[in-house]
Amino acid sequence: MKALWWCLSLVGTVALLLCALPYLFIPAVAGGAAAHGKATAAMGAVGAPSSVPGIPAGMLSAYIRAAANIGTVRPRCTGMRWSVLAGIGKVESNHASGRSIAPNGDITPRILGVRLNGSGAGGNITSFSDTDGGRLDGDAAYDRAVGPMQFLPSTWEGPSGQDGNGDGAKDPHNAYDAALGAAAYLCGTGAADLSNTAELRRAVFRYNRSNAYVDKVTGHVTAYDQTGPVAGVPVGAPAGGLAGDVIAVARKQIGWPYIWGGGNTAGPTGGGFDCSGLLVYAFHKAAGITLPRTSQTMRGSGNPVNRAAAQPGDIIVINNDGNWGHVGLYIGDGTMIHAPRPGKRVETTPLAGYWSKFDWDVRRVL
Repeated sequence: MKALWWCLSLVGTVALLLCALPYLFIPAVAGGAAAHGKATAAMGAVGAPSSVPGIPAGMLSAYIRAAANIGTVRPRCTGMRWSVLAGIGKVESNHASGRSIAPNGDITPRILGVRLNGSGAGGNITSFSDTDGGRLDGDAAYDRAVGPMQFLPSTWEGPSGQDGNGDGAKDPHNAYDAALGAAAYLCGTGAADLSNTAELRRAVFRYNRSNAYVDKVTGHVTAYDQTGPVAGVPVGAPAGGLAGDVIAVARKQIGWPYIWGGGNTAGPTGGGFDCSGLLVYAFHKAAGITLPRTSQTMRGSGNPVNRAAAQPGDIIVINNDGNWGHVGLYIGDGTMIHAPRPGKRVETTPLAGYWSKFDWDVRRVL
């Protein structure tokens, strides 16, 4: 695909530095404020925090709602989460800093990019003649990127334009519409799993064809994942049944030292457990299930589950070393029990932050 590169300097109360885009799209994420009842319900569904320092509540609401509703417009896309949109929003517009966001999501003053006339202003060197008669960008001679997501008018009028606030209109200057449009663009039109790090990076690169941009966005995504329950992992009630029994057995092992190769179906060996030995014991003791002994072989156990559908009692195999060398037991609320590494002891730990940046293979054996 032929690509065009430029930087967009926005006028008004906010100075934005927007860089590098595909020829049909200039991204910049912003947020909105509206329908807080629905958005708040979505927060609980995906484990998103109720507030994030530096992100206005309205913008967080728009990110969360777009992530929660992406299945309605891209049913083959999984793993979308508010932190991905927030990461882009931070880079592109600092969350629409300086703009006012109405309860329905409309943003004022409008966010407009530089005039794309090839003048070199803002780094643009290729002319883009008007495609919308000035309807979206107020310029009947040349196109400008529009709205908090900085869509080209021609791109917005294509499959990316969305009605995110349910008012029957698709407006790139509306935070909810634009956030859902950005989510749709990231997902593409095929199957995608954005909980996979490699797929997420490809999606962000497609959004803006710059490796430096991808690094910056994913860095912010990781930071936002640390602000609350791990993005994309449900928050729910304590587990019951066999899952609750397995978790109870695993909890009783908290405090045992990490011993490489330690643990089997009978309990700790050599004075402790390693990560897979802990799970072998818990599942055998509580559920009569004998798991494969290593984290790598545990990837073939049970059925694969998307990160967003994880339930207490699921096994999470984590590729933190390039060889799927770690495994933990998901216990709910974005937390797992695991035996971390030499010098540490069996513990519970949040999946947000450090662990969220790696690829996971979630397996359901119960």
